[in-house]
Amino acid sequence: MKGKYSTFINGNVAKIEELENLAFAGHAHFTAMQMREYGVKGFEFHIARLRQASQKIFSMELKETDVVEQLQAAVKEAPKDGSILITVFSSDGEFTQKSKDADLNIMIKTSAAHDGPTGSMRLKSFEYQRPLADTKHVGEIAKTHFMREANKAGFDDALFVHDNRVLEGSIWNLVGWDGEGLVWPKGAKLHGTMMQIIEAMAHQIGIKQRSADISLGEIAQLEGVALLNSWTPCVPVTALDRIKLKSNHDFYTLLRRLHDKAPVTSLA
Repeated sequence: MKGKYSTFINGNVAKIEELENLAFAGHAHFTAMQMREYGVKGFEFHIARLRQASQKIFSMELKETDVVEQLQAAVKEAPKDGSILITVFSSDGEFTQKSKDADLNIMIKTSAAHDGPTGSMRLKSFEYQRPLADTKHVGEIAKTHFMREANKAGFDDALFVHDNRVLEGSIWNLVGWDGEGLVWPKGAKLHGTMMQIIEAMAHQIGIKQRSADISLGEIAQLEGVALLNSWTPCVPVTALDRIKLKSNHDFYTLLRRLHDKAPVTSLA
């Protein structure tokens, strides 16, 4: 029925027994995107992520045409605004030798649209580096664990650091402003789709940007810090641990403006 959010596996509405098999799955990868008026920004980055992760995790090629055809079919059944989750997993599950040679399955879940949190965030740092950090994979209990530990300590979310270098948030990339351009943390982290959108649009209009080692002590020197992910291009960060960070509304406006300028791919 038109206007109903659903879950599909390989182009068909998912059956309970198929979803039961995924209840304890931890060896899969995914991408999450926001759809507005049946359009998605940074769609090419999502497709590239799925292809690259399929090669890395399963050593198999994922056909872009399969993803696009199944996605378009799923979107036809959904409202014009929504969240889309595309997960790729093995047909033979996990913990078996033969799973490395199995076919890849595509699960597409549509759900209500999400614009991310409003307001700002205060972060607590944790020494942690995600395994396969450059891949968006499932089964990462640490992200939620550290977020909740941060909440217990009176903070909004977690920030991962390694060897005193800032890497990324629990489900966020981090970006700073040094007064002249964007500053992205160096190190093992996810190259998020929103990060790629902002990078591409900044390059297009001539905004300076660079990657740099950012220590916990150096982050307060930045003229502004923000989080971004597929939900939103900007959540201001006002504090890290006991360090108060500078607010910079021009920087926040720039991030949102760069996102607004990004082209849209229609899925209808």
